Amino acid sequence: MERLKQLTEKLNRLTHDGALREEILEVTFDIIRELMVVEKPVHTENQIQEKKAVEPVKQGATVQSVNERLSPSVPDLSDRLQQLRQESVRSAMGINDRYIFLDTLFKGDAQSFDTMMQLLDEAKTFNEAESIASQYIRTVQDNVEQAAVVEKFYDLLRSRFSSI
Repeated sequence: MERLKQLTEKLNRLTHDGALREEILEVTFDIIRELMVVEKPVHTENQIQEKKAVEPVKQGATVQSVNERLSPSVPDLSDRLQQLRQESVRSAMGINDRYIFLDTLFKGDAQSFDTMMQLLDEAKTFNEAESIASQYIRTVQDNVEQAAVVEKFYDLLRSRFSSI
């Protein structure tokens, strides 16, 4: 029982300090393992009747589960990496994205694409970059696929100008 108490205190401390999800889960699994090992004493009827009545939880008190504590407070590593600011739009773009943007948004016109990339890298704010992009990107979107490509391009611009 002492080990279980120690693990519970460690879990409370980790959740309070905002520890990594993996650490909290490991301690939680340790608690589960400990609960599975601990043998519960057999109670006789007299012992059960002698126990005091458990006080109900007050309505003002809120108890959060481990899942509730972990979900909103600890963002995933992939979320954090996606939100990092990029120094250049071109460097943030993979080769597949470059091909898709060039083919879909510029109809294969590499000169216009390169000119726009250079201007976007010199832009200071997202609004400035958005106006440059809107001048170069063909505004006619024939289908849903082209609209998705345009949205993906603007997401790339947002990541470039985030936290400025």
